[in-house]
Amino acid sequence: MRFLPCWTILLTVTVVTLGTFGQAPIVTNELLPWLADNGVVTWQELYDPRRTDMFQPSVLFPVSVLPTPNIGLRAFDSANPNTFVAVSNAGRPQVSADGRWLVFYQADTTTNPPTAQVYVKDMTDPNAAPRLISYKGWTDTDNDNIRDGAPTPSSGAVLPAISGSGRIVVFLSQDGALNDPKGDGAGTPAPAPPPGRWLIYIHDRDADNSGSFDDAKVGGTTTRFLPDPSDPTGNTPLFVRLTEVRLSLDATGRALAFSVFTGTAWQLWYVPDVQSPTPTLIAQSNAPFSTPSLAGSRLAFTASGAFQFTATSQPSPPGVYVVDNTTNQSIALQTNGVNGAPALSRDGNLLALHSTMTAYRMNGGNWVPFPNKRNAVEDVFAFDLATGQLVWSTLALRQANPNQFPPYAPCVNPTLPSSSVNLIAFQQIVNGQSRVRIVNTATSAILR
Repeated sequence: MRFLPCWTILLTVTVVTLGTFGQAPIVTNELLPWLADNGVVTWQELYDPRRTDMFQPSVLFPVSVLPTPNIGLRAFDSANPNTFVAVSNAGRPQVSADGRWLVFYQADTTTNPPTAQVYVKDMTDPNAAPRLISYKGWTDTDNDNIRDGAPTPSSGAVLPAISGSGRIVVFLSQDGALNDPKGDGAGTPAPAPPPGRWLIYIHDRDADNSGSFDDAKVGGTTTRFLPDPSDPTGNTPLFVRLTEVRLSLDATGRALAFSVFTGTAWQLWYVPDVQSPTPTLIAQSNAPFSTPSLAGSRLAFTASGAFQFTATSQPSPPGVYVVDNTTNQSIALQTNGVNGAPALSRDGNLLALHSTMTAYRMNGGNWVPFPNKRNAVEDVFAFDLATGQLVWSTLALRQANPNQFPPYAPCVNPTLPSSSVNLIAFQQIVNGQSRVRIVNTATSAILR
């Protein structure tokens, strides 16, 4: 176990919108799964021609929305396979811990040029319309503490994230008019970002602590930008590059984490409480960090090159790390392969990742080999962080179900609910096509 000094970190989140789905084209890839504690899984769907995301940035970072047939999202209830939600022209979905609130961003084709907005959808009400999150410019004309009329959509909002409780949504936008820290529709607009940069917005769906998400009540919701830690007044937003920022919220919605590229270096930030955001720099590197995964004070990430923790003198080697920002301890997982997509369980007890490794070690201990592991083939592994032991991997699926899990089919991008739920979701790639799989880790039963 390595002890590290205290730092502060910043985190951002993004959201997307839902819509109705007609006859869908043939799905060629299912990507980016997200798993609730009740078994609801949501993911992004990509259709021919294949793309990696809804937006394709050029060198100067302008965005253009792909045609509707190319992308969508789906939410699937593994406990009730006949229940699902499908949304066209939408991406980056996430779901709250109880499976109720689905968040995403969706193309807005009513504008010229087309933009995108962030939405949440109540999964428990099939007739409920998606709620717009990226709104601005509303008023209470009759002073009854209820806003009048429909709010104005932003000039564009993308890449959302949602907390486990569903209360906090974070997203990116270039629209300074969304800043409304009091929830009265009269917030001071944020400074305009430099060309090609975006603001991180934190949207609180229960700003008055009433226990309900009332987006029509004055003060019921707030939207405010994440401040730049270099400005002690808090009046300057942190501006980030669209194609580099990676956002993550924890289960309670209090903590935020993200990695970002400054133009010269990659940085990893942590915000312990979005209600009083003070970003703290955790680490920096000349090589990319992965999207951080957050569970309370625990933060998991992959470093693809040597990196340096803040306030330490020696660089750390590449690998997968879990940092506890309360105890200032870190757990280091090193492998003899290429690692990616670390994901913590919501309670922070388990760590899942995909890797080509055939051996691993924890905290500089002895190497543990996998005698039957295929070299250079990606598998999903799950570790108990309290013991450092491997508790599940897709190697068991390959041995028990070789027809469904061929020995050379990569398994990547895992996601976990709380550790007591015994579920895992990940992508399986066969003949160039990706499919989301859902497995019971206690029995290795394949649910999808």
